[in-house]
Amino acid sequence: MNKRKNTVIIKDDRVIKKNNDKLLELYDYLDSVGFNNYPKVINNNEEYIESEYIENRKYHELSNGIEFIKTVSLLHSKTVFNKDVSKNKYRTIYNKISNNLEYLKKYYENLINNIENEEYMKPSHYLLIRNYTILDSALKYSKNTLKKWFKKVENKSKERVCIVHNNLSLDHFIKGDKNYLISFDNYLVDTPILDIFKFYKKDGYKLDFNLLLNEYNKNFELLEEEKMLLNILISMPPKIEEINDEYLNTINIKNTFNYIYSSMSVVNENK
Repeated sequence: MNKRKNTVIIKDDRVIKKNNDKLLELYDYLDSVGFNNYPKVINNNEEYIESEYIENRKYHELSNGIEFIKTVSLLHSKTVFNKDVSKNKYRTIYNKISNNLEYLKKYYENLINNIENEEYMKPSHYLLIRNYTILDSALKYSKNTLKKWFKKVENKSKERVCIVHNNLSLDHFIKGDKNYLISFDNYLVDTPILDIFKFYKKDGYKLDFNLLLNEYNKNFELLEEEKMLLNILISMPPKIEEINDEYLNTINIKNTFNYIYSSMSVVNENK
């Protein structure tokens, strides 16, 4: 018997989790729309859900990523529908992103000013100063595109939504006899951009994300306003938090700029 967080695997042929009626309702719905890329439920009672155990076959990371994104696009395309939306929702999204961008702008301006006043610049700070231009450009791009996005959506009364896994990562994908998504416990009905953005932040930026996005669009093409929103979200620089370890600070800043350069490459390819 193997235990993995809240999941128990018995004899490598069954996966047992605590019962979740919401999850069972989701599986019934996915079956009804022809999406069966999740482990089959064998049995369930008031306490537990038993599902089949799928052995994960090892593939090259990029190949795995392509199969993963195809499965995600299939999930979105099979469950998509339009729903009524209040204009206030788009205004709320606009204000939230705008406030985040303004906060990041002031945060980095203050950080750069403090670094420039240092008598001896630490390696991590030197790395930040050397690459600050691309960070500033990313902030400006996000701000300008946000304004264009809001003009496009402010009078819309419908929104395209679908089943959103809401916890996408390559760890929640299995390539067995077919492709499987697992760990739907946090699923939502929301814009498909939510899934794509969260995957990008966790795993996608490390891969050839332009290739993955092209594969996604072959099966389920993003609308223009969805592409704009995705570009805004992925181009927003992460906040760099310093700790009392110069080596780790330098690594963190290096990784942050790898993320930013990757993001701008995706944005330039998918404007």
